[in-house]
Amino acid sequence: MIKAHYDWQDQSAQVDLTQAQALQDSLGVSPVMAKLLVSRGLTDPTQAENFLKPSIEMVHDPHLLHDMDKAVERISDAVANGEKITIYGDYDADGITSTSVMYEALNGIGANVDYYIPDRFKDGYGPNADAYQRIIESGTQLIVTVDNGVSGKDVINPVMDQGVDVVITDHHELPEELPNAVAIVHPRYPGSDYPFPDLSGVAVAFKVAWALLDEFPEEQLDLLAIGEIADVVGVTDENRALISMGIQVLRQGMRPGLHALISLAGANESQLTDQDIGFTIAPRLNALGRIANAGEGVELLTTLDEDRGKELAAKVEEANKERRQYVDDIMEEALAQATDEENSQLPVLVLLGHNWHQGVLGIVASRIMEETGKPTIVAGVNDGDTVAKASGRSIDGFNLFDALNPHRDLFVAFGGHPAACGLSFEADKLHDLRDALAQEASNQGFSGQERSKMRVDGHLVAGEINEQLYQEVQQLGPFGPGNEQPVFELKGIAPTNVKTMGKDNSHLKFNLGPIAVVAFGKGNLAPMLNGQGADIDILVTLSINEWHGRRSVQLMLVDIQIGGTVILDQRTNHLTPQHFEMGGYYVVADQRLRANIAPHVEAGHALSPEEARAVDFAGDNITVVDCPPQLDLFKEIFAGDTDLPSTIRLLLYETDSIYLAGMPTRDDFAALYRFLSQYKNIKWPIQREAMSRQLRINEVRLNLMIDVFSEVGFVKIEDGLLNLVEGVTKADLKQTDHYQAQLARYEVEQTLLFSDAATLSKWVMQCLS
Repeated sequence: MIKAHYDWQDQSAQVDLTQAQALQDSLGVSPVMAKLLVSRGLTDPTQAENFLKPSIEMVHDPHLLHDMDKAVERISDAVANGEKITIYGDYDADGITSTSVMYEALNGIGANVDYYIPDRFKDGYGPNADAYQRIIESGTQLIVTVDNGVSGKDVINPVMDQGVDVVITDHHELPEELPNAVAIVHPRYPGSDYPFPDLSGVAVAFKVAWALLDEFPEEQLDLLAIGEIADVVGVTDENRALISMGIQVLRQGMRPGLHALISLAGANESQLTDQDIGFTIAPRLNALGRIANAGEGVELLTTLDEDRGKELAAKVEEANKERRQYVDDIMEEALAQATDEENSQLPVLVLLGHNWHQGVLGIVASRIMEETGKPTIVAGVNDGDTVAKASGRSIDGFNLFDALNPHRDLFVAFGGHPAACGLSFEADKLHDLRDALAQEASNQGFSGQERSKMRVDGHLVAGEINEQLYQEVQQLGPFGPGNEQPVFELKGIAPTNVKTMGKDNSHLKFNLGPIAVVAFGKGNLAPMLNGQGADIDILVTLSINEWHGRRSVQLMLVDIQIGGTVILDQRTNHLTPQHFEMGGYYVVADQRLRANIAPHVEAGHALSPEEARAVDFAGDNITVVDCPPQLDLFKEIFAGDTDLPSTIRLLLYETDSIYLAGMPTRDDFAALYRFLSQYKNIKWPIQREAMSRQLRINEVRLNLMIDVFSEVGFVKIEDGLLNLVEGVTKADLKQTDHYQAQLARYEVEQTLLFSDAATLSKWVMQCLS
């Protein structure tokens, strides 16, 4: 039994089938597509058709943005007067693309323009006083910020007082006090009537470029698409049209550096999707700011030199590899912290590591949050420092900003919004911060046990899945917040060809008929899917796999739930330490083996079959390590359960099998009796092998037969000599203790060791019921 990670919210039951049929008839779409449109509120055929064909008509006039005309006037004056303009950007993908858009626009109108991308570690986010001073000393007379600035009052106001003008273009949360800038171009400026507030930094920069050029800068839409998707803004209203058009430009491969980067990443440039941007291009640009010099990202995006583009793309790819290694290294340690005894009881996690690379803490926080379902702050402190720098991520249902904001006295620096934050604090304040967040979780009614909701758009069976359906679903894109990629449920699946992938076998792949299903980071589920007896339901998205020029539709696993008890058939005749890494209880019949195992599993979790009777294994994992001496003992292991175990893993280790030796027959006993009547003073057990050959009875059976004869008094062994005893009354040999004990072992092995997986699973399930 495995519970779903998310709380599945089935939308398909709410779809009006009459409306779906009407769309199907008028638009000529499939039933699946028609239901998806209706579930998104697109019930009118004209409305649905417009949604499927986003265009420039959906994009708002840039002059509607607050202070746009002031910004254009000041920038235009600077260009006309030959003043030096410096664009002050940011080190993430949105900031890099914002800087590139503004740089190309100003270059295009003949400006004397330069750009500055702050160093994440030296300058930090947003306006930095020392950096501004260096920019001014280089002769700059106008600073134009992109993707930052509204929180820079303490830096920008003194610069304005020096006579150097600042134009701010930004989209971040507005503080109570704004800088005294020449212009603040922002989609959510108080009192502004701009019709769509959810632009990213690059979209605001694009709007400024549009207004400056007085024409729609179509050739920069590719940069806009990257920055918008990287910044995870809502893919609704004009954003959806801008990103959609940007992907079309991106597919043309007009930028040498970007073209080289896409090639190195192994993506198909002519078929790029929002998923390729979000999971392939954006992380690579972000890696520069985390690991190297983000300024080279601007050069990569704007260069027209193919050789330089390839050189820069190689640097970006190397930075991304380095970033991934840092994340992998930190994840192992951070996950161990997150699941230790102390943190497992907390609703919000604050993890602290020494010398964790501070450029990747946000990525680690996101992954820990996904793994645990808890809001997570990951902090790193370097040797010799006392201040830890941290990045936090949160889930729906817990406002991280509201939780942290009342405790600013604990921080050296802090900023953020409901779903993410950045902060620094004295490392010795760690427990104070944990306590504060635990209290804030209580105040918000958040226990840490809540599951995030996952919208389920429809149900599929494997036979409905093909590339035609994939292409049809793609028409709903680009996908992102507000227009999520459709998630489908497949019920009662029967996985085949289950295997793990990756250098550490951390990823999972299996088949549903000819369709492959891929799950990153879920390699640990492979044994469960190979198990028997469970009902498996999955949530997936549709994807395309390209390999050596061949395209095939595949499914990406979003979530999985396994009902009932999973029977894992892992029978072995060789135990290794890896067999005892799985959590849960271990039932071990052999006393010596149990004593050897006990130090390697959780205290009190290595049990004899008799001890297991008193334990309620409901919802737990149980490993049956060896064969009990009797089948009834196996059945009684689960006698105290109030509900089904989650998993029963069968190792059933056995050193000396008696099943293959067989049980002695009546003829075997008669042959032995005749032999002993003929031969006296047999040296036992020295001559056992010779007797076995003579009688053509294997030694295992022969040992048992001698024990049975001895039990009923037919033979005696004195001074190592075996002889028949004359005149003994007949006895039922098969009712002797020795015979019955061996028969019980024989039946145990016959059922547990020498049956096929399906038969064994069925028998175990019968024991449970």
